[in-house]
Amino acid sequence: MGHDTAEWVFIGVVIAILVYVGVDSWIVQKEVEEVPADAETIKVTGQQWFWSFEHADGTKEISTLHLKKGHAYNFEIYSKDVMHSFNIPDWVVFEDAVPGHVNHAWFAPDQTGEFPIQCREYCGLLHYNMRGSLVVEDSP
Repeated sequence: MGHDTAEWVFIGVVIAILVYVGVDSWIVQKEVEEVPADAETIKVTGQQWFWSFEHADGTKEISTLHLKKGHAYNFEIYSKDVMHSFNIPDWVVFEDAVPGHVNHAWFAPDQTGEFPIQCREYCGLLHYNMRGSLVVEDSP
């Protein structure tokens, strides 16, 4: 009832693959979650049935967010009432807005234009109307 060498080699190969995948995933996750030091913080608030944005300088916007191309932004996302999901599909920004909890997401736009913002969590009767726009402009 012993184990032959082939079984031990197979187990060793499987363990090596799992370690490689685990380390690689950890490195990628660390890079994705590490917010650049110069990122501007924007407070994103979801409420039935619109998004509001507050820049670090106190400027507030409702439903339309204006950002500069080539600059990093750190979003602090929360909700005033029910669960929402802040989503900018063209930039793969997707994070839940939870009442009483702040979630974070960041990105740095590299092209100008207008992009849709939407809520991806059913948040009530007028959920379909909870849309916004991201306007990315050239830096001066």
